[in-house]
Amino acid sequence: MHRPATDFPAFDTDWLDGLAEGCRGLRGSHPRFEDLYLERRLEIRVAPDASIDTVRLEGGAARWRFPSRWAMHAGSGISSAAVAELVSHYADRLKAPPRRRTRDGELNPPPGWIESAISLAGRGVDVRFFKRWAVVIRRDGWREVSTPALIRVEQAAPASGALLAVSGHPSLAEWVRSLLDPPPAKTWNPPSGTACPVIFTDGSSGVLLHELVGHMVEGDLVASGRSPLAGLGGANLSEAEIDLVDDPRRADLPGAFDTDDEGVRSGPITLLRSGRLCGVLCDRETAETCGVPAGRGRRTDWRLPPIPRLSNLVVPPGTGSPQDLEADLKRGLVVTRLAGATVDPVSSRAVLRVERGHEIRNGRRRRPLGPFELTGGVIEILAGIDPTVGDDPTPDWRLGWCLKDGLPLPTGSEAPTMLVHRLEVL
Repeated sequence: MHRPATDFPAFDTDWLDGLAEGCRGLRGSHPRFEDLYLERRLEIRVAPDASIDTVRLEGGAARWRFPSRWAMHAGSGISSAAVAELVSHYADRLKAPPRRRTRDGELNPPPGWIESAISLAGRGVDVRFFKRWAVVIRRDGWREVSTPALIRVEQAAPASGALLAVSGHPSLAEWVRSLLDPPPAKTWNPPSGTACPVIFTDGSSGVLLHELVGHMVEGDLVASGRSPLAGLGGANLSEAEIDLVDDPRRADLPGAFDTDDEGVRSGPITLLRSGRLCGVLCDRETAETCGVPAGRGRRTDWRLPPIPRLSNLVVPPGTGSPQDLEADLKRGLVVTRLAGATVDPVSSRAVLRVERGHEIRNGRRRRPLGPFELTGGVIEILAGIDPTVGDDPTPDWRLGWCLKDGLPLPTGSEAPTMLVHRLEVL
């Protein structure tokens, strides 16, 4: 029976032991009990007027596996009666032991957080604190899902922009200053149809690889053939001999977890090795189809089933100087901040939403850029990454909540400066 050594205030561990014992006795092959997922959430919002709104939620879901499909039943509340009801859909009513009710006071932000959030909100931003406590119970025991507390800072209307970071991150104050830094008064947009080299710096290359590789190797897209990278395992995608790792153990980045939402211990998975595609990100279901280990089954919340999702994309430093990459560029663009990106699975084209950057002429930054979009084919962009990669791996605080099929999850990235030889302005 798994008993975590860390403090786990959200659940009564003796109660979890009893639930796991009860689940061990669930028999039957049609359907087969898969897992019981329980979750508690805390969200605190501090508004610019110093008002405070606190929301505590809890619920659970039981999953069952038929020969050709999965079934799930979810509900609010995690009382013994509520949990027994979830499991009773396909089995005799679970004999859930009495639960010691944990005090809501045990589920609070760090001391002093409210005061610091009020001070920050006074600068015209919304400040939110997110924390999730979860556990997965299977027939072989239970396992805690450990994720970091997160801070989201969002500019109030009419301004736009937000950041997401791990609570207490040492760079948070610096990132807030960058978020609140007003855009240039005069900006320039390159003409539509312009094709030129683009340098991605200040962590923006992490957003680029998040879309071009991270999402495209999620197991459901690979298994269905909807990814432009499906079937390309082992192929050399880039002349840049970069390594790209999806690493949920990077506790300083928002997508961190040590166990996924299916109870699978989750370690780093290499997606690119020296530019070659070598990894797929799978939950339990797609792992069987793709023939790789599971460990990336993630839930938006207990009401929805886990699906394959990336965590934190990390690229180690190269040997090039970011300043030299810019100095060697006669004419092009440098992107310092991306607002996001998407990939059309039909055309395999990526669209990158540039938020800030500069025009480059003869190796020097010139006119600041206004918001506009860049595009290119996924395979072509990857093939066009210059072999010289910067020595400046940088987290991207703008990546934040990642949407897939409209479902948000926290993710992170850290990547150095990269040059793509050709992108087109939309």
